[in-house]
Amino acid sequence: MAKERMGTRARLKSVDLSLGARATRVRKRLLPILQTALAAGIAYWIASEIFGHAQPFFAPISVIIIIGMTGGERITKAGDISLGCILGVLVGDLLFYRIGAGGWQIAVIVAGALLIASFFSRSQLVNNQVAIGSVLIATIMPPGGEVTGIDRTVDAFVGAAVAMVTLALIPQGPVGTARREIAKVMELMSSVLDDVADGLRGGGAAVIDDALESIRGSQNDIDAMSTALASGAESARLSPFLWGSRRYVHSLELVIPPVDTAIRTTRVLARRAHILCGDRDEVSPEQIALIDALANVCLEISDIYEVNSRKLQSVAIPRIVNELRILGGRTGMDVIPDGGVLSAYVILAQTRSLIVDLLQVCGMSRESAAAVLTPTSTSPKYPPERYV
Repeated sequence: MAKERMGTRARLKSVDLSLGARATRVRKRLLPILQTALAAGIAYWIASEIFGHAQPFFAPISVIIIIGMTGGERITKAGDISLGCILGVLVGDLLFYRIGAGGWQIAVIVAGALLIASFFSRSQLVNNQVAIGSVLIATIMPPGGEVTGIDRTVDAFVGAAVAMVTLALIPQGPVGTARREIAKVMELMSSVLDDVADGLRGGGAAVIDDALESIRGSQNDIDAMSTALASGAESARLSPFLWGSRRYVHSLELVIPPVDTAIRTTRVLARRAHILCGDRDEVSPEQIALIDALANVCLEISDIYEVNSRKLQSVAIPRIVNELRILGGRTGMDVIPDGGVLSAYVILAQTRSLIVDLLQVCGMSRESAAAVLTPTSTSPKYPPERYV
């Protein structure tokens, strides 16, 4: 498929890492399964044996909901489930249990429960739990029955507590998934830049078509990257075994915004290169060389995050920063060919922006990153720190 096409360098890297990626995916799936199964069994046992509930079905259900949450929302959702259960019991026991079960009764119960819940919380999960609790109490859990609303509330607390303890004692790695997602995004950028350089070199707009299709679908990768890091940050806060990694997790959090900006810059650059090729205009060989070099830089950064070695990162990042500094010194207006068209200037501008973005990915401030560029103004806001 077109969107699966990758640049030559990124394609070779993908082949080398395919077996390792598959093994990683298997491990990634097994741990949540282990967490959920173990916690669900323990929650059911506590609710049935310790609290003596005959049908503690909501204890394992709460476990499944909370552990299944992603994006660093488990702590919040545990509170939402508990609050929703309490309100559901109160609303159901005090207002709706005498209405009975039937089509119009259920409609009235759900509408009333959602209306009341909306005054207590904006969370959709809380609102849903209130409505579900009211329906259950009015139908299969009436007061005086074998299972009461209070039992259900206790079961929810048990399930939420067991889920949080399980996540703390059997935590998922706080940075592994996030690093892999960052590596995936950087590899995509390398592939796109590789194809853009090939298109500008003579391959034409058709070569860039596939790159554009790939990068237009990159929002899912960006979202996955942010979600993975949010989950990792939550694990580092929750588990005492991972408290030592909180500083490193925070450093990764600082990487996400510039990576997001970099891929957006790459998208604009690719779109403008596609227009230039469609117009049959040209850029200078130096501009193509700059894009080619940036493709290599993106792939190097991807390799660093894929390997998951902080030692390698501490050695490689300074070298990449120096390489980007050199590239920044080659981005003056003199790289535009005589009689250059507007698209050539736009491509240069996006190339400069991408250098700044990648320097920020490597840990530099925006001010210091912008200062490595050759000035294009007589009064630049960030005067160059050095000339190369």
